[in-house]
Amino acid sequence: MKKLTLILSLIIVLSVGSNAQDTTFNTTVFPIQGTTSITSIVKLNNLYYMSIANIDTPNILISTYGILKLDSLFNITDTSIIHTGKYIISNRGHGFDINKLDTSFIFAGLIRYANTKENGYLVKFDKNLDTLWTLQIPHPDTTYADTSATPWVALRDVKVTPSGDYIIVGNYNYHCQGNRNRSFIIKMDSEGVIVWYRFLDMDVYQGIIKNFEIDSIDSGFYFTSKNNGKSYLNKYDTNGFLLWSNLYTTTPLTFTLTDIKATLNDIFIVCYFVIPPFTNQSIPRLSVSCINRQSHMLKWSKKFYSISVTSNWLNQETLDIEITPNGNIAIGSVGRKNTSNNFTADFRAQILMLNRNGDSLWSRYYTYNDNSMGAEDMQFNDMVVCPDGGLLFGGDRAYNAQFLDAWLVKTDSMGYCPYAYTVGIEHNELIISKNKLSVFPNPARDNINFRFSRNLNKNIKLSIYSASGTLVKQQKLNEFDFEYRVNIGELSTGIYFVSMEADGEIVGRGKFVKE
Repeated sequence: MKKLTLILSLIIVLSVGSNAQDTTFNTTVFPIQGTTSITSIVKLNNLYYMSIANIDTPNILISTYGILKLDSLFNITDTSIIHTGKYIISNRGHGFDINKLDTSFIFAGLIRYANTKENGYLVKFDKNLDTLWTLQIPHPDTTYADTSATPWVALRDVKVTPSGDYIIVGNYNYHCQGNRNRSFIIKMDSEGVIVWYRFLDMDVYQGIIKNFEIDSIDSGFYFTSKNNGKSYLNKYDTNGFLLWSNLYTTTPLTFTLTDIKATLNDIFIVCYFVIPPFTNQSIPRLSVSCINRQSHMLKWSKKFYSISVTSNWLNQETLDIEITPNGNIAIGSVGRKNTSNNFTADFRAQILMLNRNGDSLWSRYYTYNDNSMGAEDMQFNDMVVCPDGGLLFGGDRAYNAQFLDAWLVKTDSMGYCPYAYTVGIEHNELIISKNKLSVFPNPARDNINFRFSRNLNKNIKLSIYSASGTLVKQQKLNEFDFEYRVNIGELSTGIYFVSMEADGEIVGRGKFVKE
């Protein structure tokens, strides 16, 4: 296991000048001896709080958990570590949140006893990172748990509601047998008192639930599930009752690991899928969907074949979706390095940037300091958007087959930083479009042509968006057949995205460059 020396200095970043807006870095973090990973990040104003995993060296059978506090210049200003004498396991990318009403923090994970019994574990911290209370969630099958050698419970995610209560998602093994295969949802007040406890029907919600999203408007929440091979987005109210459930993708072989972000008008979902037929060698790929918040119907869904989602650690794939200040969609994940020929065996952090219509703007992958084959594997866990539009993300670095370092990266608004590499993103496919749209000439100067692969004979609404997602031109194309020419002379030089709608449905999308 990793051996670290205590670093007394709390400063981890060399800023460019004194302005955090200009800062980019790619560094490993050693706040205390034994720190192995940055598992989650939350932001409040210009301060950043990170949950960390820690090995209690030299006793590697004891795992601890802690929090780091960073100022606006990304200097560590405070730390807090929980010592229980037991093995605490945190969640990658989830299970850590901040209550903005009183600047308190909540952690959710599991605590292990003698390598067999596992309880759900909650810790609440105050604004000074001091522990207020801890709470264990035992196995719900109490008849079996008292005599079984393997009662396993894990809390997967916790979120703070607008009123300051907690919603918690957990998994357990039914009748204390086998792996965790059932899910439950708990609501607690700020003092840890259970308000309600709901078990999810395994016949309806197939596959365990690992995370969810709070609705900031009505304090309800969203999570995804599978049923008979189909993927659903579920909306529950604040009392834990189902309001509605709709398909969010038509892609087969979609996994239940997702991340969700609800905005005023839309709900964005990122997940991953495999290309049929599924085998043990299949490499999962990234998929992104958008649901209309009012109608609950699918607006668009895209697959990105050039971006894989897989981790160096078993079942530790992570996905994160964040909205930037200009409304773009940032998606973070971990996957295999993409080269011009194929995916390699090396694992890298990845970020994909889309505009609000799902058009890809750029994609990068990241390593710490050596991109050569077999040198190091990276794990992306979580990220937040910084005031300058850049991204701050954390995870860990594995090297020499046994060492782990906590890893922290700050990019600029275009995703650049030391050891950032560009990924080709021209292989994304619009799933709901069944008629291929060609856009030419490309680049174009005064006029551009749109041609479909088959005759439409419909009235089309053409919308053209800038790279930031701003609508810059809209035009009706009456009785659209195979081809139509549109004047774009008034548009500025740059990249533009095209959306074509007929009878209330998107029938084609494209992209062009205006010279």
